[in-house]
Amino acid sequence: MRWTPLLAGLALGLACGSESGGPGAHAEDAGADAGVGDGAWPDQGGGEVSSEAQPDAEAGPPKPPPGNALLRSDGSVVPLYPVTDPAAATRAIGFVQSGTGVQVLDEDGGELAKHEIGAGSLFGGFDFDADGWPDLGVARSKDSGQICGATAMLDTWLDVVSTKTGKQAALTSMAPALCWTFGTSTYPTTQWSVLAPLFGAGGSELALAPYYAQSGSFAAWSAGAFQVLGTFQYPSTASFDSTYTADQPNAWGGPASFLANSHVANGLVVTVGGQRRLAFFTSGRVVQYAVGQQGPGQLLFDTPYVTGDRKDLAGRNYGLVLPDPGLPTDLVLVAGTGAHSVYDDMVSASMTSDPWGQIERHVSRYDLLTGKVLDRFFSYAHDDADGNKYEGRVAYPANPMVRAASGPSRLAFNVYEGGHWMLHVTQPGSLGDALVLQDLFLWDIADLDRDGIDEWLVTPSRDPSEPDVPGYYYVKWRTQIAHFDATKLELSITATHEGMIPRLAPTFRQPARTSSMGYLYPALVARTSQGLELCTRSAAGKLGSVLVGK
Repeated sequence: MRWTPLLAGLALGLACGSESGGPGAHAEDAGADAGVGDGAWPDQGGGEVSSEAQPDAEAGPPKPPPGNALLRSDGSVVPLYPVTDPAAATRAIGFVQSGTGVQVLDEDGGELAKHEIGAGSLFGGFDFDADGWPDLGVARSKDSGQICGATAMLDTWLDVVSTKTGKQAALTSMAPALCWTFGTSTYPTTQWSVLAPLFGAGGSELALAPYYAQSGSFAAWSAGAFQVLGTFQYPSTASFDSTYTADQPNAWGGPASFLANSHVANGLVVTVGGQRRLAFFTSGRVVQYAVGQQGPGQLLFDTPYVTGDRKDLAGRNYGLVLPDPGLPTDLVLVAGTGAHSVYDDMVSASMTSDPWGQIERHVSRYDLLTGKVLDRFFSYAHDDADGNKYEGRVAYPANPMVRAASGPSRLAFNVYEGGHWMLHVTQPGSLGDALVLQDLFLWDIADLDRDGIDEWLVTPSRDPSEPDVPGYYYVKWRTQIAHFDATKLELSITATHEGMIPRLAPTFRQPARTSSMGYLYPALVARTSQGLELCTRSAAGKLGSVLVGK
């Protein structure tokens, strides 16, 4: 089966869980307490899990590599992270949080360690001590005794845990919540959360900025403690203007460069020409700093912009951020909501998981070498008297990159247009469409069977026999696996599984992929005695799997 393009060539600037079985079987659907992780997929951040036998393995054929999740004997699924320590006896580990402790599992589900970490929300995706083992962060809070409006204000801070040793270290000091009043609404916002640390491939530095930052810092682990490498001014106060020489008038015409209360940083630590840099999107701009000491030249690029040149917007840049694997000097932002919001709405049978869809929906390509931005506007939720809550929303898959044999990648993402899901596939290195497929929804792109060719996980939202009218937000309970032919611009369906959709669950961010959601939501594939199995969920809530590779 092939999907026929709606538009082409337009150029523009069986057991992965159980239906019952107690909290453990469903923990991964509940959030951070599930023990989150992501990895084991090549070229998607965090390294590749090798198929070679481990150092202590007996002679014989290489052990097949794990998937990006572990299927436990109780029917629960635990996402896995790759381990890069060559001396490790496992190629991936998973985490299960229970109360104030966390269990570290090897790729086969055996317990490697159990650490007492205290109360808090887990986050990760980084290796702060550079020992080849993915480490953990813990976002902690306590009641300050103060009230903002009708809500208690929380003091917050961040700690980290070395997975290999279990030792804990303070990453930040405690910070009080901020209290806001806008019109008749008064409410607090906490400062330190799972979103605060930014990190990246190729180094172990962490960039730290609180939720409504005025300044930030760079830290690296050395001699058993975090050492401050330097600080930076956030583009939210006049200090940004007075400190740097590369600052530009804000996107609304200045005269100041800074924008008060700029939103949380959404980006990565990257390497450009051998230099470590922090690059992130925030309100109405994208910025680049040199990692190190503060000074007039630390700000390398400041690129103010508002999608669609809409000066009536707030400049929200919430969404998924990742480099193009075929053109690593391009950083991509897919601003909108994740495909998991549709998954959640399918599970609940209600359009409630993200009713505003992150409000400003657009896609940007940012050139790290020049500081230039290409942007494509799709919609604003408040247009038409708040009538665009769903119309025009962008829903990005866990991985939107369509890798090429060489050169820049295409992007693939979903847009709800005219009451239909449209799967957009761009030209390589561009934001212009090469292909648009109507009534097809993309969950993820990943090499499910580990043969070096990416599979697309898609689901139709309308069958050809159904009326071609608006209103097909909910997709079918049907999972299709497909391959993309870049030469023919065709998506060929290789397998169809009725009565189910891919099961999505929160996982840690990756060194080469981050999100303002705080977590990623990839499709989960576990290695069992049968082979590699894709975890699924039915309309009745039954958790199952389908074989996708040996």
